[in-house]
Amino acid sequence: MTTTTAQLPMLPAILNAFLRPARFLALAAFATTLAACPRGDVGAPCNHGQVEPPESKLVTFPALSCNELLCVYADIAEPPDDACTVGQDTECNAANPGADRFECVASGESGRCRLKIEYVLERSMCSKRCSSDADCKDGGPTQKVVVEGTKCESGFSCAKIQTLGQFCCESLCVCNDDLADQDAEELAMDCQLGNVDGCCTGQGITEPAPGCG
Repeated sequence: MTTTTAQLPMLPAILNAFLRPARFLALAAFATTLAACPRGDVGAPCNHGQVEPPESKLVTFPALSCNELLCVYADIAEPPDDACTVGQDTECNAANPGADRFECVASGESGRCRLKIEYVLERSMCSKRCSSDADCKDGGPTQKVVVEGTKCESGFSCAKIQTLGQFCCESLCVCNDDLADQDAEELAMDCQLGNVDGCCTGQGITEPAPGCG
């Protein structure tokens, strides 16, 4: 093709005509790639399938609403041991009134404090197994780990929270809002040393849990 002086002003329009479909195809391919990438649900709300609240931290498997079937309640707070007046929940939340974690329920002739099931459900989130904190964070537009709109405000860390049961010494993605760094570090060290009774060592333990040692 011979380009004349009269045709030169038309070159941008001609080039755009050729390039526009290519741009469209590139954008379509990128959008398809994003849509095909699995989206994580760490931090999504989940249900433990029980009416009675736990005494403290809880890991439920299988939790069918979660991608990896793991639902975690990791708040470290435990109800106070002091007796309370039934119906006077403020007595149970005196240490942190803003949290409204506990309620006073009948127990014999007096009352006792326990976790509110509503609070447990509010702070229960989908999780996943992990080997480092990086496993609990987004890795770019094609690697979404944390669900959008999660109630977790301070991000997630890879931590051990269980000292008994199936997930004893297992590393899971846990919301930093609910973690106590010192407790998590001490448990991680105990698991590494194989000192967790009923999990790594102790009566009836013939083989330590995978997270021990």
